[in-house]
Amino acid sequence: MTMAWFRNLKKLSLTKPPLRSTNPHPFLPSTFLLSHFSSHPIPDAAAEAAELSRPPGLGPTVSGEKPRVVVLGSGWAGCRLMKGLDTSIYDVVCVSPRNHMVFTPLLASTCVGTLEFRSVAEPIGRIQPSISREPGSYFFLANCTSVNTDEHSVQCETVTDGLNTLKPWRFKLSYDKLIIALGSQPLTFGIHGVKEHAIFLREVYHAQEIRRKLLLNLMLSDVPGISVEEKRRLLHCVVVGGGPTGVEFSGELSDFIIKDVTQRYAHVKDYIQVTLIEANEILSSFDDRLRHYATKQLTKSGVQLVRGIVKDVKPQSIILNDGSEVPYGLLVWSTGVGPSPFVNSLEVPKSPGGRIGIDEWLRVPAVEDVFAIGDCSGFLESTGKQVLPALAQFLSPRDVKISLQPFLDTEGSRAPRQIFSRLAE
Repeated sequence: MTMAWFRNLKKLSLTKPPLRSTNPHPFLPSTFLLSHFSSHPIPDAAAEAAELSRPPGLGPTVSGEKPRVVVLGSGWAGCRLMKGLDTSIYDVVCVSPRNHMVFTPLLASTCVGTLEFRSVAEPIGRIQPSISREPGSYFFLANCTSVNTDEHSVQCETVTDGLNTLKPWRFKLSYDKLIIALGSQPLTFGIHGVKEHAIFLREVYHAQEIRRKLLLNLMLSDVPGISVEEKRRLLHCVVVGGGPTGVEFSGELSDFIIKDVTQRYAHVKDYIQVTLIEANEILSSFDDRLRHYATKQLTKSGVQLVRGIVKDVKPQSIILNDGSEVPYGLLVWSTGVGPSPFVNSLEVPKSPGGRIGIDEWLRVPAVEDVFAIGDCSGFLESTGKQVLPALAQFLSPRDVKISLQPFLDTEGSRAPRQIFSRLAE
């Protein structure tokens, strides 16, 4: 019986194996992949096949299809809108350079290990499941490069990783309604060396870099032969900016020092220091009682508060306006946010501060079927409303009520109902 089994095994081993497909996407033809990423032209027949194999519904919608809502951005505003969108009425297409939403208020906690990174990020496909399963809804990992309001389309470019990867693929999306929710970017005020040497705290990879740098400095400072001056520099954590993010991160660092560093890094516990640099007073836009309480608690926990303006950032030190030099091992930059270059490039009316100007219904008055929400938008002066601060609290699920149904009323027989309620009202 054993010999019979061995003869059958030998026959199977001599059988010529079938050819294996090298296409990593078995449901798409190989010509589709080549047409996306190859710099060489493909034959006409293959080009036609590639066109037919592309995802349907990215051109202008036709009669019988659901209206397409294109959302640019995956931050608080964009995700809140997508979550509340009725996908039985609309197709939703999200374009963003990240495939998740970051719960920014807890991002500082991940830098010191209080929370894990997966606890502060939620995939877009879970926020709006139709993106993963509905035939007319998509998520594209890309950046929007231009908007053509006359054609009702946006030009996009895929996100690639590094210089030695595939060439970005450019594509166009048609929309029935466009929602611009691109947020903002950190302000550097043109100070030399900030982008090269400082770390921002806006994304998950920023928190990962801060955590890596902090732990690396703790390890290096304990190596034999390191001078006292170098040890103090490595363990000096400098936070520039006394806003909510800077204050919160300074508090997290002080807790980390008190609870963890004193136990796990006892040899260097006396050298670590946190310094918070602010041009005026910390939390200047908040109530006086909250500002005094935060100052008291930070001072009590060992955070050194310094009033000054950074003039230059060097690889291992920063220069203040009074000429003093502050050495650092970790530099976190949190001096506020402003409009992104893409928002600045849009030829639409702007609100104070350079944001996209909107009316009380979040519409961009200069163009049709375009709306702006979140940090990239601000009320025009003609509305008489104040520009909202760039805080997630103003876009919490309890305080935001968004409905696109009135937007699709093309007859103009009724005015859009209120879609955005604010804490300030």
